[in-house]
Amino acid sequence: MMVGFDPERAELIRANLINHVAENPAPRRRRALWASGFVLAGVLAGAGASAGAFAATGAFTEMPAQPAGQPVPDYSDAVAAPPGVIPGAPIISLLGEPITRPIETSTEISLEERPDAATHARVTISATVSGTLDWGTDPEGNNPSSSWSADEISRHPGVTWYDFPLDDSVDTLYLTPSDFTGIVTVQYVAHVPTRLGVNADGQTFGVTGSTEGEPDLVSVVGIAPDGTAVEGYALATQLNATSPDHEGLPSTPEEALQWQEETAEKYPDGWTIPVYASDGITQIGAFSIGG
Repeated sequence: MMVGFDPERAELIRANLINHVAENPAPRRRRALWASGFVLAGVLAGAGASAGAFAATGAFTEMPAQPAGQPVPDYSDAVAAPPGVIPGAPIISLLGEPITRPIETSTEISLEERPDAATHARVTISATVSGTLDWGTDPEGNNPSSSWSADEISRHPGVTWYDFPLDDSVDTLYLTPSDFTGIVTVQYVAHVPTRLGVNADGQTFGVTGSTEGEPDLVSVVGIAPDGTAVEGYALATQLNATSPDHEGLPSTPEEALQWQEETAEKYPDGWTIPVYASDGITQIGAFSIGG
């Protein structure tokens, strides 16, 4: 299933579409375990892992606050992250009964009559016939565009979902199919923010995109010494570095090209950075970037 966005819109919501990667780590790809993540062109997954979390705990814990530029829900005050929830990730609970509709032609679903506590509308798309679907809450049509091939649907369920933030400006879900047939389910949810953790050295740790800002130590899935996946934290400065030799972003296009060429020559297979426990000292694995 391929996903496309207007570039400006994509930058605003790229932290909110989820691509679960914990069970099959790719050793040479930048893979922070955001509370949610975004792939501009790739597979969107989500319902399975999140549903399992709900069955075990009674609350979803996958989606973070949205970045600036999207509707901003009326959040409650942040609370301490309970056991099993990464600091900074919200606790997500179901509200009311889901709404289900078939999708064969352009469809609008009202979001006006919703629970007072709802901060997001969780929209799940189940594809049954290959095609493309534009879906979202922007009346101007600048919404996600997702495509499913017949082969993809035959090999695994064509299901993806996204939590659309709600405020007074959002009242309708717009779905525009093109050679596409499927089912949409709308489930209202409430996001309760959690606070970032703070270790003994004063470093914050947790997910990126939290309502408290960006942590010093970012939650990632790395590789333990025995080759298994391990959840821990990477330094944001190392995770966001252009290369091991250059922290931060280049200041000019010329510098960007120079850094790119240097990195390609020195690190053709990418590089690794340490994965720590939340103390920021104890190394428990490694996280691979690039390659």
